[in-house]
Amino acid sequence: MIERTIFIQPRDPAIFRDGKPFNQGLPARSVDWPQPSAIIGAIRTRLGRNAGYDAAAVQRLLRIEHIGPFLAARNREGYTLAFPAPADVVVFEAQKDRLGHRQLELCPLRPARLNADEGMDLPREPQGLHPVLGGREEKPAAGPPFWTAAATLDWLKEPDASSRFHAVEDLGFSSLPRQRRIHLEIESARQAARKGALFSTEGLEFPERVRHFEEDGERWEEPEPRICSRIRYEDADDWPGLEALAPVGGERRLASWSEGGIEWPDAPDWLAGKALVRLQLITPGYFGGGWIPNWLFGGHPPGIEDLELSLIAAAIPRAVAHSGWDFTKKGGHSQKATRFLAPAGSVYFCEVRLGDPRRLWMRSICDDDQAGRDGFGLVLCGVWQWQ
Repeated sequence: MIERTIFIQPRDPAIFRDGKPFNQGLPARSVDWPQPSAIIGAIRTRLGRNAGYDAAAVQRLLRIEHIGPFLAARNREGYTLAFPAPADVVVFEAQKDRLGHRQLELCPLRPARLNADEGMDLPREPQGLHPVLGGREEKPAAGPPFWTAAATLDWLKEPDASSRFHAVEDLGFSSLPRQRRIHLEIESARQAARKGALFSTEGLEFPERVRHFEEDGERWEEPEPRICSRIRYEDADDWPGLEALAPVGGERRLASWSEGGIEWPDAPDWLAGKALVRLQLITPGYFGGGWIPNWLFGGHPPGIEDLELSLIAAAIPRAVAHSGWDFTKKGGHSQKATRFLAPAGSVYFCEVRLGDPRRLWMRSICDDDQAGRDGFGLVLCGVWQWQ
């Protein structure tokens, strides 16, 4: 099995469309982070450019396994992976530390047992779901939408519901900045703007230059974010190297492509033998049951027959609508049907009935095999305790 780590740094503001109409008077806006299908589609296009995209080549390209896309950003030690913030936490502002740095209080959300005279309007299936409770009665703060790999692993390791405090710069990274551009169409005959052909786009910025900041005697660098993905394919598949400059996302805007190395977290030893585990989505999940994989109704994860989990509770934000285009098809059939995804950061609290939960580490829990190969439904595993 061949593994390659790919870095993509858009040169221009990147647009990964949100699926809303784009025409006169309606801007094209990017989502906050690209969907897995947008990145693996661009990667497969780059790898297969010399294969002619015939039916056999397309099938070989579809077999490529995608792990990502994730944010790779520079911190004080170098480049690190960052994952979407988990949904099983409520963030509050805390007092600044002695150096004046902003502090956040992280309050975990955990499943709680109901008393005999209590009830909630939870879904009927699966039976026996418990509520997820925690936090306190005050307005929460906005935490970083991306957590560093170290902060994510620390969070997954802590099972109890006690609060913890983190400096913002140690916890993660803020959203990518956005740039809005106004466009118009020029008529070649008149060399003037065409009437009514005025539109705007709003894309994500990936700063290429590294700037240095100093505060209270400390010096650090701008995150310099990139898109990072890992691909796997069989040794028999001989795919070429990537172009250094190629489009990604909408409007065919250019990006720098490279391959390199970065530390990928391995399944931790402390996860072995745990009876209560939580699965945190690090990419959006496409499931047959809508918000829940069908196999969690009673069965095994895809491809892991010696592991069985049962769902206890779930912390899931609002569903994400997702569509796109299938360029292997022609004409009006190329538009993909709209699907609703469980957003990245969703957390499933489970009980292990059989097997080792480490088998699920950074694997897809999607019911659909192709969605899993595209990179949807990837999870990290942690532990939890009843509140």
